[in-house]
Amino acid sequence: MSRFRPAALAAVLCATSAWAGTSGFYRQPALRGDVVYLVAEGDLWRVNGQGGEAQRLTTHNGQESQPAVSPDGQWMAFTGQYDGGTEIYLMPVAGGPPRRLTWEGGGMRVWGFTAAGEVLYTSLDARPGSQLFAIDVKTGQRRQLPVGQASDAALSDDGRTLYFTRSGLRSDNARQYRGGAIARLWSMDMAEKSEARPLIAEGNNDRRPLPYRIGAAQRVAFLSDRDGTVNLWSVNAQGGDLRQHTTHKGWDIRHAAIDGSRVVYALGADLYLVDLAQGAGAKKLDISLGGDFDQQRERWIKKPQDFLTDTSFAPNGERVLLAARGHLATQGVQQLRRAELPQPADGRCKKGEFSSDSKSVFAVCDFSGETEIWRFAANGTGLPERITSGAPSGQVTQRRDLLPSPDGRWLAHTDKEGAVWLTDLKARTTREIARSTIGDPPHLQGWSPDGQALAWTLSLHHPDRSQLQLYGTADGRTHTLTTDRYDSGAAAFSPDGQWLYFASNRNFATTGNGSPWGDRNTGAFFGFRAKLYALALQPGLRSPFAAKDELESATEKKADEQRAEDKKATDKEPTERKPDTKDGKDKKPAADKKGKPIIQFEGLAGRLYELPVAAGNYRELRVDGKRLWFLDRDLEGKSQLKSIAIDNQGGPAEILAHDVRSYDISADGKKLMLVRNQGQGAPEVLIVDAAPKLPTDLSKLQVRWSDWQIATQPRAEWKQMFADAWRLHRDHFYDVKMHGVDWVAVRAKYEPLVDRVTDRFELAELMAQMVGELGALHSQVAAGDTRPAPDEPGLAGLGGRFSRGPDGWRIDAIYAHEAELPSEAPPLAAPGLGLKVGDVITTVNGRPAAEAPHILELLRGQAGRQVLLEVKQGDRTVQRIVTPVAQTRENQLRYNDWRVSRARAVEQAGQGRIGYVHLRAMGPADIADFVREFYAASDRDGLIIDVRYNNGGNIDSWILEKLLRRAWAFWQPRSPAGSPVYANMQNAYRGHTVVLMNEDTYSDGETFAEGFKRLKLGPVIGKRSSGAGVWLSDQNRLIDNGIMRAAETGQVDAEGHFLIEGIGVTPDIEVDNLPRATAMGHDAQLDAALAELKRRIAEQPLQVVRPGPYLRPVKP
Repeated sequence: MSRFRPAALAAVLCATSAWAGTSGFYRQPALRGDVVYLVAEGDLWRVNGQGGEAQRLTTHNGQESQPAVSPDGQWMAFTGQYDGGTEIYLMPVAGGPPRRLTWEGGGMRVWGFTAAGEVLYTSLDARPGSQLFAIDVKTGQRRQLPVGQASDAALSDDGRTLYFTRSGLRSDNARQYRGGAIARLWSMDMAEKSEARPLIAEGNNDRRPLPYRIGAAQRVAFLSDRDGTVNLWSVNAQGGDLRQHTTHKGWDIRHAAIDGSRVVYALGADLYLVDLAQGAGAKKLDISLGGDFDQQRERWIKKPQDFLTDTSFAPNGERVLLAARGHLATQGVQQLRRAELPQPADGRCKKGEFSSDSKSVFAVCDFSGETEIWRFAANGTGLPERITSGAPSGQVTQRRDLLPSPDGRWLAHTDKEGAVWLTDLKARTTREIARSTIGDPPHLQGWSPDGQALAWTLSLHHPDRSQLQLYGTADGRTHTLTTDRYDSGAAAFSPDGQWLYFASNRNFATTGNGSPWGDRNTGAFFGFRAKLYALALQPGLRSPFAAKDELESATEKKADEQRAEDKKATDKEPTERKPDTKDGKDKKPAADKKGKPIIQFEGLAGRLYELPVAAGNYRELRVDGKRLWFLDRDLEGKSQLKSIAIDNQGGPAEILAHDVRSYDISADGKKLMLVRNQGQGAPEVLIVDAAPKLPTDLSKLQVRWSDWQIATQPRAEWKQMFADAWRLHRDHFYDVKMHGVDWVAVRAKYEPLVDRVTDRFELAELMAQMVGELGALHSQVAAGDTRPAPDEPGLAGLGGRFSRGPDGWRIDAIYAHEAELPSEAPPLAAPGLGLKVGDVITTVNGRPAAEAPHILELLRGQAGRQVLLEVKQGDRTVQRIVTPVAQTRENQLRYNDWRVSRARAVEQAGQGRIGYVHLRAMGPADIADFVREFYAASDRDGLIIDVRYNNGGNIDSWILEKLLRRAWAFWQPRSPAGSPVYANMQNAYRGHTVVLMNEDTYSDGETFAEGFKRLKLGPVIGKRSSGAGVWLSDQNRLIDNGIMRAAETGQVDAEGHFLIEGIGVTPDIEVDNLPRATAMGHDAQLDAALAELKRRIAEQPLQVVRPGPYLRPVKP
């Protein structure tokens, strides 16, 4: 064991507070003339094209990014957060007040200007997929270019040819990616009506077109990974004469912009400039930044409750341990001092537990560079001491749960690899005592009161069914107490050492659905599976919950007589105690040196009792000697803290509190820590008496932590997060060999650039480059706690599209919805309004609409509130009250409009014989959509299941199971006369089915499509999918809640071949939705699905089942 040295702590603190230099981390450059524009520290800067000290152009707290300079060099368009959300702004290149151009609520990227001076950008405002727009900087009028699925774009200098990228990874980070969403360069003649064409043959990631001329010859530069690293290449206007202009190795070019024939690009943390006409090598620009670098100064986290990761309770019942934002503090009620535990500025602690005497805290921290267990003084004095140091074999391991023993001798802990470890705190040794080889890592349950036995659960044979085991510290033997027939857990010892209580999912009474009949019957549901049980740790014990009977009365009488006799004997000389039974055996269990009964392992599993408690969803059992406590989760996922008296009175469980996050009980059973959610606020933490009901006044029982503020050193946190991200991938990535990548070398490659980082977004981009080396999907990286933009009123929408007119804003479209679901209607289509396309909104709450830059400007902050509109309908003007929706809901309405339009097209083209189901994702809301749409079409001859743009989830097996149902018999009712038969299996679909997918089908959407193919349920039509075949748990958030996803669980077929990852699902029938046709409203993939179903229906019509002659078993 080692201690954290004061000198080391001081060195870390000094290093993290010192500014490492004036070189920043430069991103997203733009170029005009001899001036380079760039993004650093979340702001826009300009610098001479030869390098030098950069001049800051923006100082706003929000992020300004993606600069592009107008052809005349006077204006710069960029995305900013001046008004809260991300929008496009325009400002003079020399600086000045920015002017807002868009009102879309985010999802935009600026790519440049048109020759006419419009800003060219992509947006998700025309979902699904990214679409290309141009906006006039003078009038604010926006037009959509006739090209679908554009990820980026540029126009030739004459404006005739549009070069654009189709697909490409948008959020994943994977070098040398070759899946279905591979980036492809296309071109389109804007003067002709012909379809766009590929500029370069597909096969590499080719993106970011940069048109330029050498003399009269038109060429297009672009970024490509065709030589293994993203470099700068070019082709002529026809896609020929391929040339390579840069030859970087190992470092990909990330961003690039062009002016004339000169290209500026970002590589690593630097910017480079190359002239494509001269053929000379690229030059790195030596750039320095000046300023106060405010984002690197000490920062106070005013609401650490937003970063809470763990709470635990001191055994003496006086304090609570809080783990938040990587820091630890112990806190009592009322005015007791908060003790913040010391740690280095670049350290992180995730969770902890008090020692048995409440004087120390054991916590999982990364001070050594790995997640180890450290011991702190609970009062915050002194320096922490390291308890563990890797595995005895030298293997690096990620520590998880920890649990000190009541006698202070032992510390149990687990790791991610499935091992249970036991540290002897007296001997200072650590050994492995158990290991799981299937399912989740073991879960520590609790120690016996004397510290002689440890209970845990782990999966031995089935990954979803944990078994309860008991380990004896005396002999080192492990005893399995439950089988893999049922999932068991939530174990707790009684304070007297006689009972081990636990919960197990052994109840399978159906909840509300006891038969397969009825509309949309998806099967039996078992909502309350858990029952409570007790194991007698010694033979001969009677359950305290057992009802009284005549034998018990006799036994109690004899016990009373024995106690009276023993009391008399205490006044006499001690003599050898004689057995009180004829067979010479004492009924009182043998006790250890501490007076606790010794566990009798022989026959223990058979001494099982079921408690008289109704089934529920139980977890976290605790016992205080008088009552049994547990959390019971309802069907909405919220937990209630309940308790029952440990007696034979048969009373019901009593509810102490609702919406409980966690709880614990003090060692003497007298105090209870309660952590419960409080709406959108910080969780409430209480220390109360362990009684069935809460006191009326809780003010004096609250743990005061709302005023807790944590001082952080941003640069130190950035270093910690980078190291944490590297470790998380090392420990979570599905391939232990890291796809053959030298992961240690990768860290050494990228870590020095952390010193160049000046804000959290730059750190995210750096980490994205690092994880990209693995070449896997499900590799999203997102900044967590960033410099906040101003809290401005959010946008609200009306569920439609508008264009400006002389009198106001004309309604060009009202988003479609299912007419039978009024609650799903957009505000403009609310019942009774009578609004229609062509109406003109002239005022909003009395303000003239024509004067507003956009109608949404008049709706800021109005989501959920009544708004008065004046609407011109032909020759008359009417007033209408509408209730706008928040931007997130507006986005959903826009997407739903696309879905409904597909469904209506299918209904019309299929003449009522073909159904349509679209799944946007694979989560709880999407299984609801499936049930709504699938069963509504279950009697159709054909069915289209559309998983285009599906972004994943985990419900593929549910859907495939329903599609696998087969009708093998049919029921024929007597009445009404002529009634058609109905199938057994109920709701089995008998028609023909096809699946639609495209390049944006992702993750579980792909798994569903692959399963559909392999189970031979029908053809898959469309384009090859993304290739995100390795799933994940998302249990790897960073200290500031930033996202650092790691692909964890691969899928293989029966022969062991990995599926989907990096390649995607290949369609049976390949059909492309071409760019111009798609922009014009055509859907070739949907048309192909309809044609295929019509062909199959014609060739293999659905058999009409008609009963034959009735049986006549009795002869007349």
